[in-house]
Amino acid sequence: MNTLRLPQRPFQASRPLRLRVLTSALCALGFQSLAWAADTLEVAQLSTVNVVGSTPIDGIGVPLAQVPANAQKITGQEAEAQGVSNLAELLNNNLGSVSVSNGSGSPYQNDVNYRGFQASSLLGAPVGLSVYFDGVRMNEPFGSIVNWDLIPVNAIAGVDVLPGSNPLFGLNTLGGALVVNTKNGQDNAGTSITAQGGSFQRKALRFETGWADAALGTDHFIAGNWDQQAGFRSHSSSEVRQLFGKTRWQGNGGKTRLELSLTAADTVLNGTQALPMDMMANPSAAYTWPDSTANQLFMAKLKGSHWLSDEQQISGQFYLRQGRSRNVNSNAELDDGCLNDDGSLALSGGSPKCGNKAPHGTATNAVTSAAAQGLGFARWTSSINTSVVESLTRQQGWGSSVQWSDFQQRLGRDNTLQIGASWDSARITYDQTRTLARLVDYQTVQAPNQSYGFTADGKAPSASNPLSFSGSNVLGSVNLVSTTHQFSTYLSNTWQASERLSLTAAGSFNATILNQSGTSNQYLNDDGGYSWTDTVSGVSYYNPAYLGAYPYSNTTASGAKPSANGIPAGAVAGPESHSLNGKHHYQRFNPSFGFNYPLDRSTGVFGQYSEAMRAPTSIELSCADPKSPCALPTGFNGDPDLKPVVAKTVEFGARGRLGESSRWNAAVYDTRLSNDIQFIATSSSLGYFANVGNTERRGLELGAQTRFKDLTLAADYGLVDARYRTPFTTASGQNVVSGNRIPGIARQTLKLRASYQASASLVLGSQLILAASQIAHGNESNQTPGGTVPGYGVLNLDAHWRLSPELQLNAHLSNALNKTYATYGMSGLRSVYTLASQQFITPAAPRALWVSLTYTFGGRATN
Repeated sequence: MNTLRLPQRPFQASRPLRLRVLTSALCALGFQSLAWAADTLEVAQLSTVNVVGSTPIDGIGVPLAQVPANAQKITGQEAEAQGVSNLAELLNNNLGSVSVSNGSGSPYQNDVNYRGFQASSLLGAPVGLSVYFDGVRMNEPFGSIVNWDLIPVNAIAGVDVLPGSNPLFGLNTLGGALVVNTKNGQDNAGTSITAQGGSFQRKALRFETGWADAALGTDHFIAGNWDQQAGFRSHSSSEVRQLFGKTRWQGNGGKTRLELSLTAADTVLNGTQALPMDMMANPSAAYTWPDSTANQLFMAKLKGSHWLSDEQQISGQFYLRQGRSRNVNSNAELDDGCLNDDGSLALSGGSPKCGNKAPHGTATNAVTSAAAQGLGFARWTSSINTSVVESLTRQQGWGSSVQWSDFQQRLGRDNTLQIGASWDSARITYDQTRTLARLVDYQTVQAPNQSYGFTADGKAPSASNPLSFSGSNVLGSVNLVSTTHQFSTYLSNTWQASERLSLTAAGSFNATILNQSGTSNQYLNDDGGYSWTDTVSGVSYYNPAYLGAYPYSNTTASGAKPSANGIPAGAVAGPESHSLNGKHHYQRFNPSFGFNYPLDRSTGVFGQYSEAMRAPTSIELSCADPKSPCALPTGFNGDPDLKPVVAKTVEFGARGRLGESSRWNAAVYDTRLSNDIQFIATSSSLGYFANVGNTERRGLELGAQTRFKDLTLAADYGLVDARYRTPFTTASGQNVVSGNRIPGIARQTLKLRASYQASASLVLGSQLILAASQIAHGNESNQTPGGTVPGYGVLNLDAHWRLSPELQLNAHLSNALNKTYATYGMSGLRSVYTLASQQFITPAAPRALWVSLTYTFGGRATN
C-alpha cells in the first residue's frame, strides 16, 4: 500500500512554534514513536506518513500506524493496478475480513460483508456499515443501501477502512466506516485517457485531468467514466456513466481553504436473479427477466476550513444530494392456485391441485375449451401467471456539519480536542405498481386481465356479442412519502498520558426523526381475480370495477359463465388498504475509549471499546407487521415500531514493521448487537422485518506486506464468526437457537497479492481470493440439508507494459482458471418451472479478459 503526504501547516510561522504545534497534534493523535524525537524532528521528515481521517470532515488526519483499531488504507493506485470497476470490488480484493455476495449477477451490485456487517445495494438488507464519499454519507436515506455504481472509482485517492462501532461516523456504523477520499489537481496533475474492451462485449472509456495555478492558489480535478457491457448471463447488461469534479482555493496566507465538488451519475444495471440447481447446467440462463435498476445522482458539496491560530482550526461543509431510482422486477411467484400462501402445494381431494405439472396446470386452472379460447380467454395456456413490479424512488437530501479542533496542551501534556455537529435531512417519495403478467420464455410480459371480459351491452357473450378485456391489470400499489432528520453532536479527545501511552475518549449523541405517510393498496388477487379474502383478518374484499364482467368457464358450451360477476356474499368493496402512516424518534449517546502503547519504535499494541446505534429504516418500519407480511421490494403493509439496533465492540491488536520494507498487523474483535433487525421470510416471496434479539460477530484479522528488490507480496486473512445469540422461530417454522450461524457470511477469507517488476517497462501482478462456505439465506436454523454455499478460490492476473513515456498497455484476466462458483444462495425455494423445492444460487462470472490502453500527457502545472 502506498503512502500519503501528511498535511503540512497551512501558513507560515516561526519554526519552533510550527514544530511544537505539529508535534503536539501528532502526539495527541497517538504518533508516539515520532514524539520521542520531538526536540530534533524536522517537518520534512514527516512527509510520507500514512494518515486516515478520524471524523467525516477531518482535515488533519490520524497516523494510520497508531489508530486504536486495526484501520487499513487502500490507495487509488491499487484500484488502477487491479483494474476494478467499483469500490465493492476494490474492498473484496484487498481486505481479509471482507467477502462479497451477489444475488443479482450485476458486477455493480455486490453486497460487501466486512466483519459480518453488510453494505448492500439491494433494498431490505440489514446495513451495518457506513460509507462516506469526501465527507458526505453515501448510505441512501431510503433503506440505508449503498449504490456502488454512483461512486467513480478513478476519482478515488484512497479509502480509509475504520473498524468497530465508531460513534463519530453516525448511523449504520455498527461494524465499521468506509471513508473515500478523492483526488485533487495539486497532487494529481496531468491528464490520462483510457480505452478498454474485452469479454462480455465490454467497452469502457475513462479520463482524468488535474492542474494547479499557484498564482491564484487554486487547483482543479475532473474525472469521468463510461462502462458498457452485455454481462455473462442473458439479459444482464449494464451501462454506467459517471462524472466528478473538484476545485479548491487556498488563501489568506494559507490559513483558509475552500473546496467545491460536484458528482453526477446515470446508470442502468440489469440482473437476472439466482438460478435453481436444476437450471445450473446453463449458468448463463435467466431465471426470469427483466430485473433492472436505473440510478441517477447529482451531488454538490462545499467545504471550508480556517486556522484561527497555530493551535485551533474550524472546518465545515454543506451538501445537496438528489437521487432517482427506477426499478423493474419480474416476480415469478404467482401460481394460479397451485400453491398455498405459505408456499406449500394446494391440495384438492388429498392430491396436489395442479398435479405437479406447472406451467400447464390442470383442467380446473387452464383454458382448454375451444369455445373459451374463441372468446379470447387465455388465462392459462402455455405460460405461467406472474407479475411485473415497477417502482420509482426519489430522494432529496441536504445537510451540513461543523467541527472545531484544538491542539493546546492539557495538564502539561500534548492533547487534541475535536468537537463537531452535523445535521442531515431527506425527503423520500416511493411509488410502486404491481401488474399482472405472463411468463413467456423466461420473460415476464405485462398482460391485460384476461380472467374476465366485458360485453358492450352487458349481456352474455357470444360470437355476435364479443368480449372486451378492458379491466385494469393492477394487482396492487404503494405510495409512500417519508422525511428523515438525523442530528449528531460529537466530541473526541486524545491525551498523551505518558511518553508512550496515549488515551482516547470519544462520544456522540445521535438522534433520528422519521415521519412517513402513505398507503399500500390491493386491487386484485394474485391471479387477477376480482375477489379475495385476507388470510390474517378473514375479511373478504372485491373490486367493484369488475362487477358485470363475465369469467371464463371450461364447463359451458359457450366458454363463459352465463351470469356476470356479482358482489360475493359478505364481501367488502375494495381496494384493501393498509396505512403506512407513522412517526418514529430514536436517540442515544454512544461512547468509545481507546489506547495506543508502542513497545518499541517498530511495534505497538492498541485496544478500543466502542458503541454505535442504527435506527430502523423506512423500509423496515413499513414492513414490520407479522400479521401482514409483504414482498420486498414490491410492497409494504403497515407501520409498527421497531427498536433501534445497538452495537458494542471490543478490539485488541498489534502492528509493526520488520525493517524498512515489511509491515504486519493483527487484531481480534467482538461485536455484540442487541435488538438486531432481520427479514423473517414467511414464504419464498413474503416476509417481514423484526427485532430478533442479540447477535454476535467476532473474529481475527492478520495482515502482512513485504517488498524485495522487484517483488511485492501481501497477504490478508480474516476469520468472521457471526451467530445468533437469542432463540427465535421464523415465520416458516424454523427454530433458531443461540449459536446458529447468520446466513450470507463466509467464515474465512484469504487474499494474496503479488506484484513483480519484470523489467523497467513491464509489471506483472497476480491475486488469489479464497473464501470459505457460507450458510444460504433461508437456512437460519442451519438445519436444511445442502443449505450452504460452497467455498471457492479465484485467481486474477494483471500485466502493465509501458510502451513509451506516454503510452501504457494493460491487461486484466479475471477468474483465470475459469472456476465455477457462487457467492450467494437461497435455501428451500420452489422453482416455478418444476415446482421442485431446492436451493437457488447466483453463478459468478467465468473467465474474462479485458485489455486497455492508457495515454498520459501533461504533468504538474504551476502557472
